[in-house]
Amino acid sequence: MELVSQFTEDAVAQEDRICDRPACRRRIVKNDPCHYVANMIVGQPGRFVCETCYVGYRQKISSSVRPSGQRAPLTQSMQRPASQSMQRLGMSCLPDPQIIRQSVNDAQRKSTIYPPPVVPLALSQPSGSGISRTSAPGPEILVPLSWQHSQSMGQHRVAGAAGYSLHHAQYNSERERWAKLSYAPPPAETITLEISAVREGNSQRKAGRGINIGNICEGKKDIDARIDAPGLIALAYDTVTPKLFVFGNGFPWRTNEFTVRDAAWVDLSTHQPNVPYFFSQCLVPSRRGQKAPTFKSKQFPLSVIVPAVQWGEYEEWLESIEEVSNGSLMTHTNY
Repeated sequence: MELVSQFTEDAVAQEDRICDRPACRRRIVKNDPCHYVANMIVGQPGRFVCETCYVGYRQKISSSVRPSGQRAPLTQSMQRPASQSMQRLGMSCLPDPQIIRQSVNDAQRKSTIYPPPVVPLALSQPSGSGISRTSAPGPEILVPLSWQHSQSMGQHRVAGAAGYSLHHAQYNSERERWAKLSYAPPPAETITLEISAVREGNSQRKAGRGINIGNICEGKKDIDARIDAPGLIALAYDTVTPKLFVFGNGFPWRTNEFTVRDAAWVDLSTHQPNVPYFFSQCLVPSRRGQKAPTFKSKQFPLSVIVPAVQWGEYEEWLESIEEVSNGSLMTHTNY
């Protein structure tokens, strides 16, 4: 049943009537307390019951009470379990939500961008529970030990932005970059690239300035013709560097010393960004007499250059490996 209050403050019977509770059927005299109890089943009529039946309905667990301006008083039997549980937890009153909010914010600022779950407790934890206690006003915030190392990231925080890491400072630029990639149509004007690994030195070819390293050469097609120099450098490194490490077989290449050059041996790092590098070379005069030139796709070579000094270190490293291998082989043969 659902308990509702009548619209009059004095819930009394307007005339003599019988209590509608089947188990009671007590006579309710005019001006005696008479309460209306609604039925939880939609469409079913409620009951007008006497004061004794109304109190019984209020104490039933299956009954629900609609919210009103005055909360019904709890009986002594209902208050006892709550008071006992509060005493067991060591709490005399409910915690202040404002203090909880402040404590949670303090715990998040001391951790990473993915804070640990915060649990307000007032119980004492055993020493081997694996949970460390942080002192803060209000409810105690329990932080797992696995998150303690996150406090060392404080030195990487952005200056002037308390509670935020370096990743937050890059949010606007990353959001703009991914928005352009998401809504930009596929490029209609594309070129093809031939990217190879080259070491500094004179080759046998005419006007040669470098020697190819092994068979490291990779082709890339459908590249946006308006790609700038930094984009070409990143693409060349991502294509060749993994293959170069496989070729080196453990040699520690210093990729920060590499350079990317075109067929004319021009260093791409000297060109400014946001300016198409090869696009102007793809424009040819139109045959129909139009003033605007026509775009024609072409293929362009790019080379990731390994400095001569670093290549010399690689050859010395190879010789030392061979000497160690030959020495161990001779020792094994003598035995």
